[in-house]
Amino acid sequence: MNFLLSILFLLFTLFSCNPVSSFASQPSYKDHCASIVLDSTPTTKLINHFPLGDHHTGYYIGGDSIIDADASWNRFSFYLSRRDTRATQTPNLFKVAGTISFRSTNTFSDGDGSYYRRQRRYRRGYVTFKLDGFWHESSGKVCMVGTSSGYSKTGNTLNVNAIFKLNNVFNASNITNLVSGSLESLSSEKDDSYFEPITVLMFPKANYNYTMDTIEVDKEFSSGSDAEQGLALNLDSFSFCKSPLSWGIGRLQLEYSLECHSSKNCIPINRSSGQLPSLMSLTGIGCSLATKKHRLRVLVEFSDIGYRSINHSFDPKTMLVGEGWWDEKKNMLCVVACHIMGNSSSLAGTHVGDCSVRLRLRFPSIWSIKNTSSIVGQIWSNKSASDPGYFKMATFRNDEDRGVRGHGLKYEYSELEKVNQSCPRHKPNDKGKRYPEAYSYDMRFDMSLRESNKRVAWGYSEPLAVDDQFYELGLYTSSDSFSSFSNEVPDETLNNNNGSLFNMSYKISISGMSLSKLGDRNSVFNLSSQSVKISAEGVYDAGAGTLCMVGCRELLSNTNTETPVAHSVDCDVLLKFQFPSLDTNAGSYIKGSIESTRKESDPLYFKRLDLSAVAYYREAARRNVWRMDMEVIMALISTTLACVFVGLQLYKVKREPNVLPFISLIMMSILTFGHMIPLVLNFEALLTQNPDNKNWVFRNNGWLEVNEISVRLITMVAFLLQFRLLYLTWSARKSDESKKGLWIAERNSAYVTLPLYAAGLLIALLLKLKKNGDKDLMYTPMYQPSFWENIKSYGGLVLDGFLLPQIILNLFSNMRDNVLSCSFYFGTTFVRLLPHAYDLYRTHNFARLDNGSYFYADPSADFYSTAWDIVIPLGGVMFAIIIYLQQRFGAHCILPQRFKGYNVYEKVPVVTESEAEVETTNL
Repeated sequence: MNFLLSILFLLFTLFSCNPVSSFASQPSYKDHCASIVLDSTPTTKLINHFPLGDHHTGYYIGGDSIIDADASWNRFSFYLSRRDTRATQTPNLFKVAGTISFRSTNTFSDGDGSYYRRQRRYRRGYVTFKLDGFWHESSGKVCMVGTSSGYSKTGNTLNVNAIFKLNNVFNASNITNLVSGSLESLSSEKDDSYFEPITVLMFPKANYNYTMDTIEVDKEFSSGSDAEQGLALNLDSFSFCKSPLSWGIGRLQLEYSLECHSSKNCIPINRSSGQLPSLMSLTGIGCSLATKKHRLRVLVEFSDIGYRSINHSFDPKTMLVGEGWWDEKKNMLCVVACHIMGNSSSLAGTHVGDCSVRLRLRFPSIWSIKNTSSIVGQIWSNKSASDPGYFKMATFRNDEDRGVRGHGLKYEYSELEKVNQSCPRHKPNDKGKRYPEAYSYDMRFDMSLRESNKRVAWGYSEPLAVDDQFYELGLYTSSDSFSSFSNEVPDETLNNNNGSLFNMSYKISISGMSLSKLGDRNSVFNLSSQSVKISAEGVYDAGAGTLCMVGCRELLSNTNTETPVAHSVDCDVLLKFQFPSLDTNAGSYIKGSIESTRKESDPLYFKRLDLSAVAYYREAARRNVWRMDMEVIMALISTTLACVFVGLQLYKVKREPNVLPFISLIMMSILTFGHMIPLVLNFEALLTQNPDNKNWVFRNNGWLEVNEISVRLITMVAFLLQFRLLYLTWSARKSDESKKGLWIAERNSAYVTLPLYAAGLLIALLLKLKKNGDKDLMYTPMYQPSFWENIKSYGGLVLDGFLLPQIILNLFSNMRDNVLSCSFYFGTTFVRLLPHAYDLYRTHNFARLDNGSYFYADPSADFYSTAWDIVIPLGGVMFAIIIYLQQRFGAHCILPQRFKGYNVYEKVPVVTESEAEVETTNL
C-alpha cells in the first residue's frame, strides 16, 4: 500500500510541476498591434453590440502548410466565437476576446443518385486560435494576437503565435460592405512554426440596411415576367426566415440559349476555362424579421455538375452577393446580385462591384408530365448588349428537390387518353389478393435495368402525385391547412383498394453503369447524359398490382458539347410495372419494362429495358421485425443450451478424468473456434452498436440491440467453457506418456480429416459457383458473397459435422468406452442442426434479405438452402448415431468384418500416489 501511495504522490508532483495546457502564453499586444489599434485599460462594463455578434462564419484562403487544403473542392469556413467584449477608458475602443477555428470539410454524394443513398462527410485537419485584442469602433479596425491549438494536416500538434486583423467592422452595413482581414504568423519564415498568411472574408449581418428593392428596380422584374403565376406561400416574417428560401436552394440546373457555347456573354461570372457552369445555388446569409416586406440576403454560386460534391472551394470570382425580397403579388422571389471583385489566391482587397445582375425565382403551382420542376426562374443582366458585363438571359430549374408547397399546388394529367390506348385493362385472375395501396411507401423502389440480358443501369422510381394530390413527403409546408400524407399508412387502409383505379405520376431516374452505352445509337442514354430522367403518368390498378404509364425522357439538345440548353423531352416512352402481392411471403420482385414506342429508324428510338426491383413492403418489414425478435430468443436459447451441454461434458470428465485423452483434439478445436470467431468478428458490436450497419426498418429497435449483446455475452461464456474442455483434453494427453499410441491415432486422424475438409471446401465452392451461375440474370442481386464469406459459410458446415474427427479417431484407436456424454454429442448436434430446420420454415414465410438483419441461422455463416437444410441434419444425426454405436459396441462396429482391427484401447483405473504407497506398505 505504501508503495502505491508513493507512486501516486510522484505522479501528482510531476503533473503539478508540469501543467498541461492546450495553449501557450499569449504574445505581446503592444509589440504587434499597438500601431494598428491602440490598447487601453478595460473596464468592468460589458457591451453586447459587437457587429460580428457571438458567432460568425466566413471564408478564408491560404494556410496550406497547417490546414489541409490539398483535397479538391473543400469549402473553407471561418468561425469567430466572442467570449466577452468590454468597454475601455478610451472612447469608442473596446476590449475583445475570442477564438477562431479553421476547418476543411468535404462532402460527396454517395451512390448513383438513388433516393435511398446517403451522403458521407469527411473531415480533415482543424486549427483553433485563442485571441485577445481591441476593436476601434470609428475606424472599424480590429487587431488581436494569440496562439493556436489543434493538429496540422500532417497530424502534428500545433503551437504557433499569430496576429489577426480585420477591416470594415462597423455597426451598420449594406450590400457594399465586406469584412476582410488576415491571420499572419509571428514567427520568422525560417522557423518551423511559420505559416503563410491566411486571408479571410465575412459578410456583415448586424444592423444591415436593405437598399436594392427600389421602385425602379421593381419595374425591371415586372417586364418579361412569366405569364403563369407562381405558388402563393402566405408566409409571415417569422416563417419566411425559416423557409428553404432563407436556408438556401441548391442544384439549380442552368439552361442557356442555343447561341451559347462558352461563358462569353452567357453567364455573369468570368471563368478561365471558358466553359459554361451547369449548376447554380442560392445560400442564405441573412434574413429580415423587422419589416413587413420579406427580405433576405443570398450568396449566388456557380459550379459544374461533373463534380458531384456539395461543398467546394471559395472563389469570389465565381460568386455573387445579393439582396432578395418576396413579391406577394407576383408570387416570386426577386434578387438583385452584385459581383464580388477579387482574386482566387488572396482575399485581400476583395470588394463589391457592380450590381447589374437580376434573378427571379418562383414555385410553379401547376405541375405536369412536361414540367415537374419544383423551382423555375431566370437570371439576366440589366445592361445593354453593347455594355461590358452584359450576358444573355439564362433559365434555371430544379427537378430533384420537392421544393415548397402551399395552397393551390396541383398536378394536371395530359396523357391519360394515350395511356388507355396503350394499356388495355384485364380482369384480375387472382381475386382476393392484396396489392400495395396507392398512397403507401411501398410504391417507391430502387431498380436494376437490363438491355438484351445485360445489366446496363441502376435507377429509382418515386411517385409524384396520386390522383389530384401530391404524394407526401419532403415538401416544405407553408400552411398547416394544406393536406399531406404521412410516411405511415394505417393498417386498415392497406386492404381498401377493392380493385380501384388511381391516376398516378412518377419521377424516374436512371444512371448508366458504364460510359460505353453513351455512344450507342439505340441506347436510352442516346441524346442524353449518363443519367436519364423520366417523368411519367398513367393508371395504377390497385386490384391487380399493375401500373402502366406514358413517360417523357429528358434530352440534351446539344450532345456534342453537353451544354444545357432549353428544356426538350421525348414523350414516346411506355412504362409497365407489375407489383407482387402483399400476401407474398417469400422474396419477390417488381417486374417491368421501359420501351420506346417509336420506329427503329427514328433517331430517338431506344432498345427495350427490362427492370427488376426487390419488393420490400412495410408489411414484410413488420413481419421481419417479429422474425428478428424470434431469432434473438432462439439464439439466446441455443447458446444457453450449448453452455449446458459443454458443462455436462465437463462434469463427466471431472468424474472420469481417464476419458480425457481419448477425446479428439481436432473436434475440440473446431468447437472452440466456432465460438471464438463470431466473438472476434463482432467484437465492435459487443461494445457499441453502429447504426449505419442496420437497415432503416430496424435501426431504432433498442430491444434487439440489448438482446444482441446478450447473445454475444452468452457466446463468450460458451467459448470459455469449450476452451476449458480443450485445455483439459490437451493437458491429459500430454501428461500421460503411456498413451503415445493416441498421438499416433490423432495424427492419422488429421491425415484423413484435413484432406476431407479441403476436398469438401473445393466441392462446396464449385457448387456455390454453379448455383450462382444458374440464377436468373435478371434478378441477380447486386450483392454477391465474397470468397471470405464463402469460406465462412464452409466453416459453418464443418461445425455442423463436428463429430467427424471423433469418429475417425475412434476408428484408429478402436475405443470402446463412453468418452463423450450422450447429452454432449446429441445435444450439441441438436443445437447445430436446429437452425437448418428453422431456415426451412423461414424460407417459406419470409423474404430473404441482404442487409445483415439475421440473428439466427445467418445465411452467411453456413450453407442454407432447401437441399442443404435436409442433407446437413441427416448427416449430423447419422454422425451422432455412429458415436453412440461406437461407444456401445466398439469403434469398429460400423466397419465390415474384414476391416475390423484387434488393437483395443481401454480405459485403465487411475492409481494415485497415495494408493500406491498404501499397497507398498501392505507388502
